[in-house]
Amino acid sequence: MNLNKIRVEEILKKFLEEDCYFNDISSEVIPENSLNTAKIISKSSGYISGLEEATVLFKLLNIKIILHKKDGEKIKSGDIILRLEGNTRNILLGERLALNLLTHMSAITTTTKKFLDIIHNSGKKIILSCTRKTLPGLRIFQKKAVHIGGGDTHRFSLDDMVLLKDTHLKYYDGNIEKILKVTRQKVSYSKKIEIEIEKVEDIIIAAKNGADIIMCDNMTPENVKKSIELLEQSNLRKNKNILVEVSGGITLDNIHEYLDSSPDIISVGDITSFPSTKIDLSLRFD
Repeated sequence: MNLNKIRVEEILKKFLEEDCYFNDISSEVIPENSLNTAKIISKSSGYISGLEEATVLFKLLNIKIILHKKDGEKIKSGDIILRLEGNTRNILLGERLALNLLTHMSAITTTTKKFLDIIHNSGKKIILSCTRKTLPGLRIFQKKAVHIGGGDTHRFSLDDMVLLKDTHLKYYDGNIEKILKVTRQKVSYSKKIEIEIEKVEDIIIAAKNGADIIMCDNMTPENVKKSIELLEQSNLRKNKNILVEVSGGITLDNIHEYLDSSPDIISVGDITSFPSTKIDLSLRFD
């Protein structure tokens, strides 16, 4: 997944400006022309992510960067991730931003891989997806980290795909048939339509009225299984190529409870908002 480098540069410049709007007064104690070499090392185990962004960042600061790892590669404590060479003040200027991005993206990638290991070990072919539960300004980096970990990015923005939630249904008094009919009239044929359901019997109504994807939202594993069995019995899932997504409160501890019903997609907001595995990295001068 290659992000638009011009866009990445723009975002990183804004992040640098946020961290240092005028001048790094702490680095005034270091001679302006001081040159140095440094390295970023791992202090924990997991999977590294964010190296492309770190490369763009340090090039903006005219720092030479040599990568010792690739995005998605496994790391352990003591591993050298990358080396830096250039102006000491500029290395320090980019230090915290680089470490913040690398540790956060690596935590997301590592957590994604943990979820996928459970899915793969179950023998099921189920897509693991993140959600739009991302931090403002960081979405493209957080979703890229999910992609590096082997997960699906789901929607990047509200115009990617229709997702009708309970908040939309409220204005139609919960009438799934009506809201899907109106949506079909308003949305281009090129856009898929997904709708959330919370009751088992609603899966048939959604399937019969044009939903491309049906999300079983905040359902118990038992009700997810009942919903999918009901859809299978109607032959609508196969005949209309309908995908079933399961979401809401799914964790590393309970994901196995949702695998037996064989949904097409399991989406987990915690992957990006609360990655369970922390990755610790440190910059050290040689």
